[in-house]
Amino acid sequence: MFVRGDLEVNETKLRNYLKEEIHPAFITLESGIVEGFIGPMNLPKDVTVVFDSSTKGLANTVCGANEVDYHYSGFNIERDYGKVDYIDVAKIYEGAICPVCGKHSITISRGIEVGNIFQLGTKYTESMDMTYLDADGVAKHPIMGCYGIGVGRLAASICQESHDKFGPIWPMSIAPWQVEVCNLRRDNDKVNATADKLYEELTKAGVEVLYDDRDIRPGAMFADADLLGVPVRVVVSPKTCDRDVVEVSFRDKSFKADIAIDTAVEEITKLVKAELAKYDI
Repeated sequence: MFVRGDLEVNETKLRNYLKEEIHPAFITLESGIVEGFIGPMNLPKDVTVVFDSSTKGLANTVCGANEVDYHYSGFNIERDYGKVDYIDVAKIYEGAICPVCGKHSITISRGIEVGNIFQLGTKYTESMDMTYLDADGVAKHPIMGCYGIGVGRLAASICQESHDKFGPIWPMSIAPWQVEVCNLRRDNDKVNATADKLYEELTKAGVEVLYDDRDIRPGAMFADADLLGVPVRVVVSPKTCDRDVVEVSFRDKSFKADIAIDTAVEEITKLVKAELAKYDI
């Protein structure tokens, strides 16, 4: 396999072309090639040579001569080696020209694999001698393929792309809960009654609600709420109840307001629906 000197071989491309597994070469004297001076000339006749498409049209190049301490200069593939088929097996690189449309320039960025598709072809059906009869009654090996979506990977990738230093920020469309009601004083009758009622009525309105009424410090409750990443937080405390309001905020810090207790269920439901509408839900 010969490729332009500034490129590297994409092993997957080469493996797919050869339809064989590949591995690093163990070069011996009997192999007919010389380590460090490998080239397309003076090779054994039974050696199959593949040229990458990047070498097409190159002239006056330098290549190994398959002899220690010797190289050929001025090498022209089709003149000195003969007519060959060019195969695309090189790795793509930043700034390269697109091999499909021929335009500048390719950029490379990191991706997240949340699913995959494997085109298995007839590799396994041939090994198992599995056949079927086609419309003409001819026995053939079925073509196989498989696909999968990693739910765990999907959740992890969403957290990676949507978070802050305090924890994940779940999009409303996939959040485990849509609203978290934080009852800061379970021992206060008005706070308790207001929070209980909010939970019950929001649930009846079709909102997915997490209710936290643990007897812990507000700071600890808020820290846990950040770690859970629920999109909408509703805080009920003695201070808010004294003003007949509840404090409503978004996990991503884009919204915060005091909403009257009497209209809280309606207003919070509207906020949830507005967020879901962004995802056509």
